[in-house]
Amino acid sequence: MSRTFTVEGDITAADTRTALTTQGSVVSPSSVIPAGMTKIDKVVIAGTSEGLASGAQSLFVRLGGNAVLGGEQVIAVSAMGRIAPQAGSDSAPQLMPAWVLENADIEVRASDTISVSAEGAGTDTGTLGVIVTLIYA
Repeated sequence: MSRTFTVEGDITAADTRTALTTQGSVVSPSSVIPAGMTKIDKVVIAGTSEGLASGAQSLFVRLGGNAVLGGEQVIAVSAMGRIAPQAGSDSAPQLMPAWVLENADIEVRASDTISVSAEGAGTDTGTLGVIVTLIYA
């Protein structure tokens, strides 16, 4: 049997670690690893940039806290870039569809707390929206 944990948030500045701590209308979802779970089997990540500034950013996610037995894990997710269009032109939307890391095999300890954060490294392209789902086994 598996269990899931989903968190999301907005990254409002480049090169800034941002804790993902909300779940839509749920302000504080439990970040405690459920009983009987020993690893993160899959990680699902999606994100987008509003693209209000010209630049290029790389998006990565950090999994840490006392529950992650091997120490903090950093997962490269995607990269995005934007050049401002000529005045009067439309800018193309920026979107990163859901990305799945299969067989992640990240060992965790039940009843301990996990922290999930994201970061956009590089030149700020505007606010990044990120959502992460961990699938425990």
